[in-house]
Amino acid sequence: MMAMRAKVGFMQEDYEQLDKSVNVPKVYKLSEVQDRIERVAFDVVRFRDNEGFDKLWIIEDRDGDKVLVAMYDDDAQLEAKAWAAVSDSVGNVNVFYKGEPITRLSVASFGIPNEEVSSVCRYLPQKLASDRDFVHSMLGTLQSPDRDMIFNKHPELKG
Repeated sequence: MMAMRAKVGFMQEDYEQLDKSVNVPKVYKLSEVQDRIERVAFDVVRFRDNEGFDKLWIIEDRDGDKVLVAMYDDDAQLEAKAWAAVSDSVGNVNVFYKGEPITRLSVASFGIPNEEVSSVCRYLPQKLASDRDFVHSMLGTLQSPDRDMIFNKHPELKG
């Protein structure tokens, strides 16, 4: 019985170690990769060799160094997080669905101060994922050809 408990404990430690090595935050020093990136929004960049916006990075200060921190998770979690919102330097929020740009919203037009843009970007994807009426309202503001193109590419948004 003791040998079995020791073995289970050993296996648990192995899985914990594996989890730590696999789920390490994805971080690069900005100075090491600066020539391989391009700006998407204010502090958001992507590597030039990546297609689309599915793997965005944000520039942060850590211990006095500028670093790139991944804004994406593994592919399974990325699928679950279909909506994304990224701010730009002038108070707009760019809305993405499955990595594709959908629309740009001006927070000022909603009476939201520019200082709250980061809060909007954190809240908006959750709201879009959970409120179909909100999605339909947002898509209803688009011009018909743009909306039709989105519905053709993502029919799940139509229903």
